[in-house]
Amino acid sequence: MFYGNSFIFDGVASEMFNLYLGQIGDSGESMTSGSDVSLTTQKIYRRPTPFIYGAEQTPVLSFPLSVYVPGEMVAPHYSAIAGWLWGQSKYKILRICQEDIQEVYFNVFLTAPEITRVGNIIRAFRTTVVCDSPWGYKEAQRYTSPTYSGQVMSDEFTFYNDSDNSAYTYPRELKIIANAYGGTVTITNITDSNRVFTLTDLLPNEIITINCDLQIMTSDLVTYPLYKFTTKNWLRLVRGGNSLSVSGNISNFYITTYPTPVKIG
Repeated sequence: MFYGNSFIFDGVASEMFNLYLGQIGDSGESMTSGSDVSLTTQKIYRRPTPFIYGAEQTPVLSFPLSVYVPGEMVAPHYSAIAGWLWGQSKYKILRICQEDIQEVYFNVFLTAPEITRVGNIIRAFRTTVVCDSPWGYKEAQRYTSPTYSGQVMSDEFTFYNDSDNSAYTYPRELKIIANAYGGTVTITNITDSNRVFTLTDLLPNEIITINCDLQIMTSDLVTYPLYKFTTKNWLRLVRGGNSLSVSGNISNFYITTYPTPVKIG
């Protein structure tokens, strides 16, 4: 899967332990690419084609990782490596030091450790990498608007959603800052069949922060701002280019996604 020589796990480079990616022997490896889907269907008697109710990308990405030690490994060295790699209680970040995926990381557990001995000396390890999703990630995408003057603004821009997830992407944070007049803001995703997101009754200089995925909305001036959300259409992004039209009584806004899914084959 990888041709890089080293990796970084939990912020520690493998070279610190004299470990490198590779395996002893010349056997190839076959593995899932994390791009499969699971279908929800229903078969009706005498109907050859089943009804399909949906599909989801599953299972989570899992792959073997083999590393070797160029020299002889003594017991204290092995103990330090085992404490670093295995037995964690939460997901840790794994990065493979390889040029074409240098921006990609995986949230993982390392499981099922195995040791390879040659002449009764530890020479290599093998472990299974279990990710938290069917893919790796790149850093989150962010759009920062210019500062608008005047009572009412109107603007159009393109947000390119670089996700490998075919489902909608709901921004982790949509932050809207009302101008000195207050009023209404409307965001229309033209690419998403003109889906409209609208907030009304914004107070002057009010800051609204929205997690469109968890459907949580907060305000720095109002305790329960959800009544301002009239359309109940949370902002969402399709994969690829999104043509967005924004208008209303705002001075700035920001869109931040979750880390971007990346499929590595």
